Amino acid sequence: MSPTTTIVQVLPDRDRLALLQAEHAALVMAARASVAAAEQGQADPLVFVRAQLDRHGQLPPAGASPVELLAVAAAAALARKAGAA
Repeated sequence: MSPTTTIVQVLPDRDRLALLQAEHAALVMAARASVAAAEQGQADPLVFVRAQLDRHGQLPPAGASPVELLAVAAAAALARKAGAA
């Protein structure tokens, strides 16, 4: 569990929402910076996204397949949808 996750669990709803919005904005900023870096031909354009994922303990395991990672996310979304029905 990341430090941010622990903090979020004890905050009042209003503060939790503000923190999650800030974290989302940071991830979007990192994605945009990575796209710009790739367009400029920088050597490691994913450095910004990698840093954000690492901050939250969300880096994929070594050797992980992109298709497998996407399948896990899709399965989790389907499970949430089925649970809400």
